[in-house]
Amino acid sequence: MRILHGPTYRYQGEILDRPDIIVIQDHHYDPIHGYALQSLLDHSKCNSDQHLLVFDHVIRQDAFANNPHVCLPLLLAAECTEFNRENLKPSWQDRVASFNFMVNKPRPHRLLLMDLILDLELTNYRHSLCWSKKYRSIPITSYEFGDEIKMDRGLRNGHHTNASTYKHLLKHKVFEPTAVSLITEPAFHEHETIITEKTIMAIWAGTLPIWVGGWCCADAMRAYGFDVFDDIIDHSYQHWPDPVDRCHRAIKQNLSVLCSVLDLRPFHERLAHNLELMRSNVWLQRVRQITKLHPYLQTYVNQFRSGLLAEDSSATS
Repeated sequence: MRILHGPTYRYQGEILDRPDIIVIQDHHYDPIHGYALQSLLDHSKCNSDQHLLVFDHVIRQDAFANNPHVCLPLLLAAECTEFNRENLKPSWQDRVASFNFMVNKPRPHRLLLMDLILDLELTNYRHSLCWSKKYRSIPITSYEFGDEIKMDRGLRNGHHTNASTYKHLLKHKVFEPTAVSLITEPAFHEHETIITEKTIMAIWAGTLPIWVGGWCCADAMRAYGFDVFDDIIDHSYQHWPDPVDRCHRAIKQNLSVLCSVLDLRPFHERLAHNLELMRSNVWLQRVRQITKLHPYLQTYVNQFRSGLLAEDSSATS
């Protein structure tokens, strides 16, 4: 088994001389270098379709859609475990702001989102911008514990989990006072779906999701049983091939929602359904299903985050 950390992996001339299991952690496309994984497969002495690719996210029409692969959502299962351990108590009250958004690393779709918010003169929002300076007229925020590493455009959380950050810093100040979450998941150029703690926070907050820049995120969540509120949110943007157009359409096709404060009380049962799926850790259930089909992956699963998943007793088998 070969494990690659997608964001940092660069092809260094390795030669695959036999069929292998290749685990790719996190997103793995670089705007400058492209897909390093493709270079690894191109230099294989055996056919590339003899290798099993194991991704921790859903593949949708990207460069590896036709390769033998499985989606093993370990990252999501582990994040969900940590959120469950925080014993969060939702306090969904009347919403006072239209939407929320978070910006840490300055990815292109996050810059596009802030430009759209300003250019369309959207003002009724809560946000997190952990930069040293404001972006145009969007002010920076100070939602931090105090021991993080500050960068010019970003904040390294250090030992704080995303779940702890949500509970102590973002839950009451950014998420729960709003009706809609504008979610900028990591992937932008790729036609692949990545779901992270950003989506988990939106669900725990009982908000309606709009994925800005993400590819087929609504489809992926719907496949896991989540209600993405298609009767209120126009998710047709998710299939638009050009990533810049996809961002514009996500906002402009839902302007009426973002210009008003939705009363979410009539949708309480649907929001509670989503939260229950989160509490049951549907991603851990999927991990267990996949390891039954591919038992040779169990060792990798057991080692992931020092056995964090094996200790999760909140999820059903």
